[in-house]
Amino acid sequence: MTRVRRYLDGVIAALVLAVLILAVVARQPAADDRPLDPLGYGLLVVIAVATSFRRRWPVTVLAVCMIAIFGYYASGYQTVGFELALVVPIYTVAGAGRWRLAALWAAAVTFVAYSSRVQLGQDTLGLVALESPTTVAVFCGAIALGDAVRSRRELRAEQHRAIEAVRREAEQSSAQRLADERVLLARDLHDVLGHTVSVVSLHASVAEEALLADDSEEALEATRAIQEESGAARRDLRGTVQALRGDSPESLEPVGELRAIGGVVDRARTAGLDVTQSIEVEPATVPSAAGMTAYRVIQEGLTNALRHAGADHAWVRVSAEPGALLVRVDDDGRGPGTSTSTSTEGNGLRGMAERVQLLGGSVRVGRRAEGPGFSVCARIPT
Repeated sequence: MTRVRRYLDGVIAALVLAVLILAVVARQPAADDRPLDPLGYGLLVVIAVATSFRRRWPVTVLAVCMIAIFGYYASGYQTVGFELALVVPIYTVAGAGRWRLAALWAAAVTFVAYSSRVQLGQDTLGLVALESPTTVAVFCGAIALGDAVRSRRELRAEQHRAIEAVRREAEQSSAQRLADERVLLARDLHDVLGHTVSVVSLHASVAEEALLADDSEEALEATRAIQEESGAARRDLRGTVQALRGDSPESLEPVGELRAIGGVVDRARTAGLDVTQSIEVEPATVPSAAGMTAYRVIQEGLTNALRHAGADHAWVRVSAEPGALLVRVDDDGRGPGTSTSTSTEGNGLRGMAERVQLLGGSVRVGRRAEGPGFSVCARIPT
């Protein structure tokens, strides 16, 4: 773009010089006009060359051109039309956002030029009635055109800034959306597979011990439990994939709900955890989003009791208060830690807290107040 502008400015400078020379040649010189010599041509060349620098120093170029054209007239050369020498610089000053300065200079130059010619005895009526309106019209047109070009340039720049702002916002929104989708996918995969892997691992250990003890009945029971847990995991995983793909709600496999908590509890019991269950709400009255979130909270609590806490007993309680569902999972194990913050308790507890917070709820985790063990308490708005 800079190279193109330099080329264009060179072309304009050449055109200015050609117009000035043609204006001299086309007019019949007066008897007392000084013949055009190298000095006169030099002054015209100065005007043309200065014009090529108008973008960088618009006011300075206007001053140089004004001095050169007045020097030309003061030297007694043939009339060339001073508006031809100054129209491009005045247009450039107006285009630079200084149209008032351009108008002031144009008015001052016009006044000085015509008043000096009147003092030299030239025809006052002809100057005022014929030549001065043309000069004023040329300067006014140049100022108006320069200011219009400036306004259009600023409008295009503002539009470009607005487009760039929208593009950046779209990129940021897309990046945030992708990050949210990754978090959602990680949370769903952990919830669907984490509990199953824990239970399957425990049953596999039981099956191995039974085989070593030559207890085929217990080994068979453990393998059946593994098959059942794997089937449940496949159904949950299929429903999760369908939801992520955006399938219609009618075709989705159910992925966890309040009425399915009994299945989670039974699988934990078959894995060796003694679970006491207390459901004090009617599952049908609980919205599906709150019910599924409660299901995941209980699933994660029992998974931690099996995998990390080394617990023998767990207590699951679901109750209600006005506008919210209260879910609590306690165990008598050693627990993953003593902190009440979910930020450092692993992916499972963090994902569980994110699920609850998406519904505007809250989660508190930490050691049980009633004795040894760990407690997960969630308040889920309904």
